[in-house]
Amino acid sequence: MKILETQSAHLTNYEVLKHVESMRARYDGAGRRHGQPSAMKSGDLETVMKELMDYLRTPPSPLKPPSRYTKDTIRDLFNALRPYNLTKAELLMILNLRPQNVGVLDTIIEEMDDRFKHGEEEEILRLIGDVLGRDEVDWGEEEEERHGGTMEGVSFYE
Repeated sequence: MKILETQSAHLTNYEVLKHVESMRARYDGAGRRHGQPSAMKSGDLETVMKELMDYLRTPPSPLKPPSRYTKDTIRDLFNALRPYNLTKAELLMILNLRPQNVGVLDTIIEEMDDRFKHGEEEEILRLIGDVLGRDEVDWGEEEEERHGGTMEGVSFYE
């Protein structure tokens, strides 16, 4: 692979997923034209692409099917959150993580308590949910129920 033009732009997980999907489709199409299942030049490339797509689509990722993310989602979210003067990095993290509670949002937005009035955090979460959708499952509660209602003795490094 050769880098033709360097950029300092950041990509969302959605943009990465769409790029990898288009690359895979391009390789698969080229392979069919030559009577092969795929034109991948390296088994390692196929493995990396498959593992990346699996990671981006595995819960609790907001990109797990069915996903409400589209090419217009980024613009729509940026416009909805414009009044809150969030940084580009904060917007990128919101797109990638789709926070659903104030605790997660607080880890994304620097000095959130100082920047926003009481109640604005909930409004930001409502806007995020309206644009990006909401996950029906709270993964923290599901994990807790699986371990008998307590998180004692749970290793996150298994």
